[in-house]
Amino acid sequence: MNRRTVICLLAAATLAACGRPPSPSSPRPAPNTEVTTTSTTDVTTTTGAAPPPVTTTTTAQPKLPPPPPRTTTMTKPPPPPPKPPDRWVLPSGLRTSIEQQDGQFFPEVWARFEKDLVKSCPHGAPCVGPTKVIAPPGDDTRDCYIVDGGISVPDPLYEGGTITFRITNDLCSGR
Repeated sequence: MNRRTVICLLAAATLAACGRPPSPSSPRPAPNTEVTTTSTTDVTTTTGAAPPPVTTTTTAQPKLPPPPPRTTTMTKPPPPPPKPPDRWVLPSGLRTSIEQQDGQFFPEVWARFEKDLVKSCPHGAPCVGPTKVIAPPGDDTRDCYIVDGGISVPDPLYEGGTITFRITNDLCSGR
């Protein structure tokens, strides 16, 4: 036999064994995950009967898709809004006049101070308060008088702040 004839016969045998190739217009069949192997063994036995062919079936494991890439997102809360600037409320002239009120009756000094302070505070209401501190007993026995050097005004004085007044006692019911 010549070489071309052998190739043609092998091609024909392959097509006959595997089936014919799909036509271009037909969809491709899904791949088969089952593999069947048939093998025959020539064994000579004394009875003269050939053993049946051995068929082995193996199922290929389907490939799992790879897990999605692991991503970590860290979100930080937005920073808090900036604190509004403190509002300074005590003009320097008013500071000087309040610090010079030593030895006077506290309720009168505070009433005058509140009237001037309302002009500097928003909403027409006092935005700074007094803190009364009782001074240790001394020579001054008057009720509710500011002791010498007893006024402490923070510099600067902000809205919501306090001015400290050291007074002789807290009997501020009257003169």
